[in-house]
Amino acid sequence: MKKSLMLALVSLMFVGGMTKLYAQEDSAKVAEEPKDTISIDTMDPVYYEDEATKESSNTLTYAIIGGIVVIGGAAFFYIKKKKK
Repeated sequence: MKKSLMLALVSLMFVGGMTKLYAQEDSAKVAEEPKDTISIDTMDPVYYEDEATKESSNTLTYAIIGGIVVIGGAAFFYIKKKKK
């Protein structure tokens, strides 16, 4: 029981750590984005397309699937150990 609890705790810490890592990457992208939408040379407004910067992230989906696999594996070994 202790091992499965520790395994679940470590896996949750891993998922939490990955969340912080991806949050830092997103802030780096925001820092690189242009802040001005008006070109000073011609004084004509040049608008950047938001569609080019929109990307869907599957990080949360992968983290949830990974957590389910880890918890399922721990439960499997716990049940198997209890049967012996």
